[in-house]
Amino acid sequence: MQAIAEGNVRVQVRPQEAFIEGPVGERRLWLAVVVQVVEDWRGGTLRARRQAQEFMFEERKDFDVVCANAGLDPENLRERLVRIGRMVQDRTPLSQYMAA
Repeated sequence: MQAIAEGNVRVQVRPQEAFIEGPVGERRLWLAVVVQVVEDWRGGTLRARRQAQEFMFEERKDFDVVCANAGLDPENLRERLVRIGRMVQDRTPLSQYMAA
């Protein structure tokens, strides 16, 4: 593993991987953005849920940048969110799907 320092940013280079560590406050800010998007997707208004879903699953480039700045793997996060979404949907009472 090789470490390279540039100002406040430290880059650790591993075989076929690169991790960039910036200031803690900046990473927390990006994590807060990811958390807010997930919260909107799971429990916001209909409009907020649609916008969050579009951002995470359709506008891949922007979401990938946000995740990278937060220190997260966007593909892994998407996969987990899809599984969580399915689990929550599967736990919904059957009565909600039945006609009155």
